[in-house]
Amino acid sequence: MELKEVYKQLTSVDIDEQKRVWDERGKGYYGEYLLFCELYKEISGFCKILMNLRIPVSSAHTTEIDLLLIHETGLYVFEIKHYKGIIYGKDTDAVWTQYFRTAKNNTFKNPIEQNGYHIRALKKLFPNTPIRSCIVFTSSECDIRVHNSNSEIDICLLRNVGSTLAGRFQKSNPVLSMEEIDKIFNQMTLYSRMREAVVINKTEADFLTWVQPTISELAKKKKELEEEKANLIYANEKLKKRQKIELEQEKEKWNRANDRLKGQKRKGIFANIIIAIACVAVSIIVILGFQEGYDLAIQKNNEELSEFKQNFLHVDEIGDEYIDALNSYVTVSNVSLVPLSDNAVSFTARLSMSNDVYGMALTEDSKYIVMTGSGKVFEYDVFGEHLRYYRSANRLGKGIRSYGDLATIQFHGVSLEELEYIKITKLELFKLDDNTTVIKDNLELELYSKY
Repeated sequence: MELKEVYKQLTSVDIDEQKRVWDERGKGYYGEYLLFCELYKEISGFCKILMNLRIPVSSAHTTEIDLLLIHETGLYVFEIKHYKGIIYGKDTDAVWTQYFRTAKNNTFKNPIEQNGYHIRALKKLFPNTPIRSCIVFTSSECDIRVHNSNSEIDICLLRNVGSTLAGRFQKSNPVLSMEEIDKIFNQMTLYSRMREAVVINKTEADFLTWVQPTISELAKKKKELEEEKANLIYANEKLKKRQKIELEQEKEKWNRANDRLKGQKRKGIFANIIIAIACVAVSIIVILGFQEGYDLAIQKNNEELSEFKQNFLHVDEIGDEYIDALNSYVTVSNVSLVPLSDNAVSFTARLSMSNDVYGMALTEDSKYIVMTGSGKVFEYDVFGEHLRYYRSANRLGKGIRSYGDLATIQFHGVSLEELEYIKITKLELFKLDDNTTVIKDNLELELYSKY
């Protein structure tokens, strides 16, 4: 039987059909399918697999386990994330962050906490069986930089799950016989979709039909958001019209007062002048008020634009062969981070070139990119008024010089405690020929990562 058919029997999901509806739920199923295939091929020892288990938490609530591996060394509960980008976080953080190079960042709940909830429910059913938590990121376009201080929890990429579990099995003693594994498997199938096929109108449902309620709900929410947006636009236009009418009314009052002033020749001239001046003052105040509101709106828009730009972070472009090559050719050593104050850090490091064919060079536009644990990004010029740029002095390679020390720079606006990642951008990769021909520019090199 093919793996796709085994997966469908376990989950009632046709993995080919799910690609027709490539929403978040469909991507989640695809991540589960990738992990299932990896485990099915790689795992050693007596074991069985169940997926999408709805475990009772109370008489009225359940929690869903993505994948359960019933192994001779215990139960392994998998939380699966099919996410792209670079994942940052700590095992103790409430939320983790998903960084992108050309898209807005995303935050999501700590999957360790999510899986802990699943495990607590499972412990009620099997209090005497070892249960371990495994967090797996299944996308090939994902990298994880998560600090994990809990030795009982595994966090890994799909390509490392086999070796990660092999190491875990090696450290653990078998506690379940094949008969006990079968017993647990049969008990847990009561909470699995493999208990019976999904039937709609007396016909087994395909994936598209099964997720249709979810699609309809998303469409409903989208429509509600569009209606809310239209209402806000209407309210804003209405406010502008009302302000325009009020301004015209004030101007009309001033015009009437001015006409009365002109028609008054003998009596009450002084009083009419006072009224006219008051009307002018009111008009000016109203106009200034509108101007002030307009200036505040522009300032707010600029601040939001700046914040939005901050989210388009300079982080490694996963899969870029030139960036990968440059990072493999260059060794970063002698990293020095020294706190200057609560809000400033000095930095330097040594770059060593190990390749005999290629060299690297800093450019006049090279910049340091510094990221903090809170998600802020700072950008500092390598060269400028404090340090002049000379091309011949900023090249590394065989026959030129094998290593070079970066000039010490001060990063203001960031503390040593919150600093998590440093890289340098706008680098060139060149060939070590007579003309030092540039192969690729606008590259970047990781200098420091806290985790």
